[in-house]
Amino acid sequence: MMQLLRLGFVLSCVIPVLALAQSPFDGTWRVVPGSDQFPTKPDVYLLQNSTYQCPTCDPPLAIEADGEGHKIAASCYDTVSVKVVDDRTTEETDKRNGKTVGTSKRTVSSDGKTATAESTEMCNAKGEVIAVKKTMERVAQGPEGAHAVSGSWCTTKFLNTSENALVATMKLEGDTFYFADPAGMLHR
Repeated sequence: MMQLLRLGFVLSCVIPVLALAQSPFDGTWRVVPGSDQFPTKPDVYLLQNSTYQCPTCDPPLAIEADGEGHKIAASCYDTVSVKVVDDRTTEETDKRNGKTVGTSKRTVSSDGKTATAESTEMCNAKGEVIAVKKTMERVAQGPEGAHAVSGSWCTTKFLNTSENALVATMKLEGDTFYFADPAGMLHR
């Protein structure tokens, strides 16, 4: 009888601990380069008549492409500027309180079928630079007379990604899923 009581006591202590055990998501995860699954929804850009639009950006953009900072309501930055470098290249700069926190350069190939995008962002708790270089394939043309970057584009390959863009920490607590990039940016 005493052994049964001891077993009951041990189980009463262990079961709550097991219930609090980690979920299978908890831990630090690293993306294996080359195993990427790319979004099927294309990125859409329109640069025409000195106006730049990106309805698929977060937040969506519609600003003058004059190289000047334009006010925007975004979580990480408060101004965006878009500059036309040449007939196949654009540069975007995102700033918060006058300090650059992100850049993006898109260059379309001479045949107009592919493009290379190089970007950096520093919108994280540690202010670390996260850099990505990727290729994109055109899936729809922009309107007649628009800049070469105009149209719909799908990512085809990541050419270079900084190490801190490949690692993330995840945790599931009840119904809340937490995701933190290595630079300390927490997402729920």
